[in-house]
Amino acid sequence: MPYEQLEISTPVPVLSWANHELKSDETKMAKNVASLPFVFKHVALMPDVHLGKGALVGSVIATKEALMPAAVGVDIGCFSGDTLIPLADGKSYPIAELAQTQEEIVVFSCTETGRIVAAKAIARLTRRQAALVKVILDNGEEIICTPDHQFMLRDGSYQEASQLKLDSSLMPFYTTTDKDGYTLIQQNYSGRWQKADWVIARSHLLGEIPKFTGQTTVLHHKNFDPADNRRKYQHGYNHKVVDVIPLSETQDVYCLAVPAYGNFALKAGVFVHNCGMMAIKTPFKGDRLEGKLKKIRLDIEAGIPVGFNENKDVDKDSANWQRWADFKNLHSGVQDLKGKAMRQMGSLGGGNHFIEVCLDTEDQVWLMLHSGSRNIGNVLAQCHISTARELAKMANTRLPDPDLAYFVAGTPQFAAYWRDLQWAQDYARANRNAMMARFTKVVEKHLAGGKPTKPLLSVNCHHNYAEKEVHFGEDVYVTRKGAVRAREEDYGIIPGSMGAKSFIVKGKGNAESYCSCSHGAGRLMSRTKAKHHFSLDDLIQQTEGVECRKDSGLLDEIPGAYKPIDEVMANQADLVEVVATLKQVICVKG
Repeated sequence: MPYEQLEISTPVPVLSWANHELKSDETKMAKNVASLPFVFKHVALMPDVHLGKGALVGSVIATKEALMPAAVGVDIGCFSGDTLIPLADGKSYPIAELAQTQEEIVVFSCTETGRIVAAKAIARLTRRQAALVKVILDNGEEIICTPDHQFMLRDGSYQEASQLKLDSSLMPFYTTTDKDGYTLIQQNYSGRWQKADWVIARSHLLGEIPKFTGQTTVLHHKNFDPADNRRKYQHGYNHKVVDVIPLSETQDVYCLAVPAYGNFALKAGVFVHNCGMMAIKTPFKGDRLEGKLKKIRLDIEAGIPVGFNENKDVDKDSANWQRWADFKNLHSGVQDLKGKAMRQMGSLGGGNHFIEVCLDTEDQVWLMLHSGSRNIGNVLAQCHISTARELAKMANTRLPDPDLAYFVAGTPQFAAYWRDLQWAQDYARANRNAMMARFTKVVEKHLAGGKPTKPLLSVNCHHNYAEKEVHFGEDVYVTRKGAVRAREEDYGIIPGSMGAKSFIVKGKGNAESYCSCSHGAGRLMSRTKAKHHFSLDDLIQQTEGVECRKDSGLLDEIPGAYKPIDEVMANQADLVEVVATLKQVICVKG
């Protein structure tokens, strides 16, 4: 559905994809935001829009030189701009150069069976001035990336850069040149050398290799740069880690979106994960779940703390998270919360946070979860909101709502907020990763006898964050409050209520929405109203067919308290396309 412009008088317009008239208090909140002097061009409201704190949940706000601490988080990052990516045209290019063109490219990926294939991808700037580490390999290559970027291990699993151990064996990408000058690629699953053309042809992309920056496409790779092909050290199909060194510098970082396989090769000779958004498509079919739903739910609830709960002990991976070293630099108001934050890593929040086992229309099992930065993120946000309010009061700044107090770029308060914002979002991502690892083990226990499996597709997206982006030719800060980024080829998750469908989507890059979409169905009524309006019998009826708790403690999350997800999806058909439609069969709530 195309957007409509609200009929309100504000310095910048408000564009809405909701396809319904906003309530008076919602309209007032939209008007308050659109009246701020630093808001850029217009405010965009997603189909799931509803009341929030200061700003509407489901709003996308671009600003110039100022930020409101009403949304927490930033986007994840990946590789330094000079990281070389080998393309199917036979040459390697810096990832920053690939990102500048926004052209579709063809890279090399590794399937779950270890077969190297060609795949379409798009490179993008993912984060500005990110913290970095240097990963040194025993082939002499050095890779500069963010601490949280995931490398593919030799067994096909992934490990964050900061968690790589000495002698960790990575999935290798070996290339060489034959006597006729043609590029050969060694298949990891068999050890056989194959011509690059043959690999590309088997991937059904031989006739689709795009030209890059006006250079002639090379289908036979006879001019492949020999420097890209030499592999001085080849040792049992492994590249091993020599060291991981934290760097003091920061840089803008980049990554590739590779929808088909979720990974890509570096010229350094290893495979790494692409940027994603947290649901995974498993190799299991629905019939494997028969008779096991309740046991799986109980094991999830026993293994993952929910609500206000936390782990009794901090597991090794959580304790080794690299960003604990930065905790001492966070706001003074959270310095006594480090222990709690460590124990809550790998736990599920309350409210609309959930863990679900779902089936898609092809009867494939999906695992999906929604959680964030837990107590530590909330306290950090409250500390900065309080600071912003105090600054506004001291400066006699007139605001339409105290919760719209803001920080101005270039000030110490802005810098402190931006620093803590990044830390909290990194914590949220680490928390989801820890939970998904536990969640996956529970499912594997019941469906695969405990044998580890590899996901067919992974998606991991943020929906409360601010980031520096370019829109309409200008550098702006974009705050997505209860909204998901949806550039072309971006994967996202749009969940319904605990009794409705959910969707895996791919963005269309709609400029007017600042390349965004909704983060769910959106509430139709408040939690208090839902508790008074619905009964336990209503909850049982509306969650029929879903293995979940069915008690009065979940009345505020009853499906009837949310907007119909099909209507929400219809209203954003110009923002996203549906990749998969899911229906939950197990739901665990906080």
